[in-house]
Amino acid sequence: MRQLKAFINSFTPYQKWYLGIVLAITVLFIVFLPDYMLEDTSNKVAVVASVVCVLSNPICELMISKQSKLNFVVDILFVEISELLLCYFNGWYVTAIIICVFWIPVSALSYWRWSRHQDEEREELTVVKALTPKQDVAVIAAIFAFAFIAGTLISRIPGASDSYVDALSSGFGIANGVLLLMRYREQWYAWLITLLMDGALYIRGGAYIMLITVAAMLVNTCYGYWKWYRYNKTHANAR
Repeated sequence: MRQLKAFINSFTPYQKWYLGIVLAITVLFIVFLPDYMLEDTSNKVAVVASVVCVLSNPICELMISKQSKLNFVVDILFVEISELLLCYFNGWYVTAIIICVFWIPVSALSYWRWSRHQDEEREELTVVKALTPKQDVAVIAAIFAFAFIAGTLISRIPGASDSYVDALSSGFGIANGVLLLMRYREQWYAWLITLLMDGALYIRGGAYIMLITVAAMLVNTCYGYWKWYRYNKTHANAR
């Protein structure tokens, strides 16, 4: 109980207000606009998964902005499982495969790596860093190459939907995961584009409730990048 209280107190007033607003909007959406939650609300598992995803994603993103390794625990237990169910029911097979073979293993590995790079002054923080311009170009080229190859292959699977958009979103998502694993602040750029493309997929699939979490995480992406950028400026030699 003491650890739970300490965890709650670790959030700033802004962060608590942010999560409270997301919760309130989600509840209002469920009560007043249930028909817009998903294109097909007859599948109760998909409906519950969408609600869990909406509520857990902002918590996970806030913990990343706080440079906390616990974000990976929330990610595996709540975000990835709920998103996997949504992808399955909507035919987004690229993303579903990536969650199984990439996101879950990488999140577990990231928790271990982040535990080894604690800030010397504040143990609850993980040391973060930045890419060079050449590394930026290499990452972008790898993302588009992956999207073209994966989109072409997955488009041949019966029932696959929006394969190239799905693949490009997954490509930026993979880049985000690798950069997050390696503690680079550019992961926020990759995550920003992933969110925008995920938003397009949610609209196409009628999963309008998921736009709440997209909007919430867009706000937190700007907030998180600012916090990591400020940390890099004040800890220029951190590795």
